[in-house]
Amino acid sequence: MNEKISWKALEYKKKIRTADWYWAVIIIALSIIVISVILHNTLFAILIFISIFSLLIFSFKDPEGIIVNKDMYPFSSLESFWIDITDEKEPKILLKSKKVIMPFIIIPIEEYHHLDIREFLLRYLEEKEMNEPISHKIMDKLGF
Repeated sequence: MNEKISWKALEYKKKIRTADWYWAVIIIALSIIVISVILHNTLFAILIFISIFSLLIFSFKDPEGIIVNKDMYPFSSLESFWIDITDEKEPKILLKSKKVIMPFIIIPIEEYHHLDIREFLLRYLEEKEMNEPISHKIMDKLGF
C-alpha cells in the first residue's frame, strides 16, 4: 500500500530517558561550566549553559508534524491551514509556513475526506482562509 499523504508522523524517534540520564547531563554540564569559570572562560560557560538548556527542553518535546513525500514539516514551523474545495475533483490543503523561502505548501487530498483532515489539523494549527498562489496554479498547468 503506497500512501501519498501522512497526517501524523514522527519528527524524530522519541527516546525514554530516565531521571539518571537527566542527572548525568546536568552534572557533566555544571562541571564543565565550573571549570570554564575557574579558567576565566565565561563565554564558553554561557555557551554550555545555553546548549544544555536547549537540549533539556528539546528532550521533553513530543515529535509531531506532517510528511509530504520525504519532507517533514513540524507543526511548529507552520502558521495555519486552509482546505480548498473549490475544485471538488481535486481538493487541496494549503499550509502556510513560517519560512520565507517556501511560504505555502500545497497538498492534494486523494485518499481522505477533507472534513476528517480538517478535524485533525484543527488540533494543531489555526484555520485561516487563503487562496492557492497564482504562480503555483500556473506551474501546475505547465506540468511542474
